Amino acid sequence: MDKQQLLSTLEKLHAELAGTDHVDEKKLRQLQSITDDIQRLLTQEDDVSDAQVAPVNDSIQDLLLQFEADHPSLTAALNQVAAGLSNLGI
Repeated sequence: MDKQQLLSTLEKLHAELAGTDHVDEKKLRQLQSITDDIQRLLTQEDDVSDAQVAPVNDSIQDLLLQFEADHPSLTAALNQVAAGLSNLGI
């Protein structure tokens, strides 16, 4: 998955969230924060360090655990994002 595909997957995830009932504001804010962090990492010109990536990966994993039971389709989309980041070496 290239950077553009990853950003597209994030946009699809947001669209799914917008159409999903019962997603609380805290989770939506977390997802927005993660998305902002990922976009920052993908667009930075310098190499991305492990110290920059670790908090983003931790946030994704935390959100995955929260969504897993209540929103399986969102969990699948988050897994795609995590796999895309991993494929990009992020």
